[in-house]
Amino acid sequence: MIKKFTISTFTLLSFVLFTTCAQEVKQFEFTSIHMGTRFQIILYSADETTAQKAAQAAFDRVEELNSMMSDYEEYSELNRLSRSSGSGVKFMVSKPLFHILDQSLKISKKTDGMFDVTIGPYTRLWRGLNRLQNPQLPDDVELNRLAESVGYEYIELYERTREVKLLRPDMQLDLGGIAKGYAADEVLNVLSDYSIHAALVNAGGDISIGAAPPDRDAWDVAVPLQREEGASEYLQLKLSGISVSTSGNMYQYVEMDGKKYSHIIDPRTGLGVTRQIQATVIAPDGTTTDAWASVLNIMDPEDGIQLINRLDGIEAYIECMDEGEILTWESKRFREYIND
Repeated sequence: MIKKFTISTFTLLSFVLFTTCAQEVKQFEFTSIHMGTRFQIILYSADETTAQKAAQAAFDRVEELNSMMSDYEEYSELNRLSRSSGSGVKFMVSKPLFHILDQSLKISKKTDGMFDVTIGPYTRLWRGLNRLQNPQLPDDVELNRLAESVGYEYIELYERTREVKLLRPDMQLDLGGIAKGYAADEVLNVLSDYSIHAALVNAGGDISIGAAPPDRDAWDVAVPLQREEGASEYLQLKLSGISVSTSGNMYQYVEMDGKKYSHIIDPRTGLGVTRQIQATVIAPDGTTTDAWASVLNIMDPEDGIQLINRLDGIEAYIECMDEGEILTWESKRFREYIND
């Protein structure tokens, strides 16, 4: 699962957006920092005042979601829920948070726990390691202690009352692998309220796309493909009314005991992934792409593509470093979105 902290200064995700302006309306671009990343909105509107109001309302919505879902803010709704763990209390949550937890559990079940929002105890451990000058690999005793509070099966949802019960003590929920994609979707919804439908939202690599720009049939999006450290080629995609996310750790890791560990944590072990990998996922919404891009960084690439091929409406492209060579996999319909 992708987390909001980094272990190296290398920036993995840098989507390049190619756009042109139609004469009937103007293109506007707005950027703002939220959820620990850069949110970029590109939209088409007939007037600047409407564009500015819509963008501000959209950023306000992202901040509202952050106050619900952040595991950094002490009094966020998510952290207050986590502090109720093990108490036997059912905690009533907002509709957005309940929706995210519901979607997360569905993906957890499909992946046998390779996506798991209860990973917070491991996340906090690795954040602490990241701050150390000479980090040491956690021992089995520490990992086993944390594992007692990790497991999606320890979340109970009560749909009728919108309540959540966390069954084990010291649980810590972490939505770092799904919340940004959901927020990007919500930005499109806010823009739609202002009758702005031709828009693209880039939430730090999680991109949700509305209608195509005027006089065009799609947005052109270039996804960086890692070939060697510091150099990229691009996968050119044509997308409209859909979402795309790219997650990976090709050159983002910390070295301990002679081994490179990614900032991406495997919920099954509590350790950073040691495979150098990058996954791009296309699906109808950003919630889905964000989560599945996280999952594919943990799974064996061949197994991951086979699983994606069994799912409706989801496509993926994976790169993985193997003894200095980058190998690639793609789902059976991914090529339909490539702009040749």
